[in-house]
Amino acid sequence: MEVTLYLPYYDYNDGAFDVSDDYYKGDEYSKVVKEEYEKNKDIVYNSMMDSINGSRGLFEGTDGQVYKFGQKTSQNEEKVAYSSCNGVLYNVDGQEESVDGFVEKFAAQKQFLELIEFDLDSSEEEFETELSLWIREHNSINQYAGKLGEDWVLAKEPKRNLKVHFKNNANEDIYAMLINCRIMDIVDGRSFVVFIEKIRFIDNIII
Repeated sequence: MEVTLYLPYYDYNDGAFDVSDDYYKGDEYSKVVKEEYEKNKDIVYNSMMDSINGSRGLFEGTDGQVYKFGQKTSQNEEKVAYSSCNGVLYNVDGQEESVDGFVEKFAAQKQFLELIEFDLDSSEEEFETELSLWIREHNSINQYAGKLGEDWVLAKEPKRNLKVHFKNNANEDIYAMLINCRIMDIVDGRSFVVFIEKIRFIDNIII
């Protein structure tokens, strides 16, 4: 099944540091940098901690408030966007996933394995960056498999919520979220066996 996959990323406002040639004179530059730091430090901190913990869904701010990616709040509005990459889904038998098979997996609401083949030639830069980060976290955890065991590795395996877009049999646009995806095996630089907790259908992709 041909799909478009989406990963969230932190969209930093580069324009915040656009200044005129004479802006570095006096104390004004230091003042602006300090103001920008105070305004964004919690968001940067949460994004870093979120990556370390392997969760891209929810994170807790230093103010104790729980935030969710895509949720419109004063803290993260226009800060988180979604990057895309085309791909193909295959079932455990190595056959291309069908729309009917995908719907059956949704109806079962059970954990399952899927092979995801990413077309990295079509991916946005931010998607490749987030995918590379996910792979690094996976490799970092798996280096302890021999010492701490497979069960420990599986429990600590970094998770991602992948959003997907595809056409159903009626050629309608369908959007879904693959919940708590974990990399089980890296076939090559483009293909991954992924453990998926369940499927949730959603209204759209927030970009």
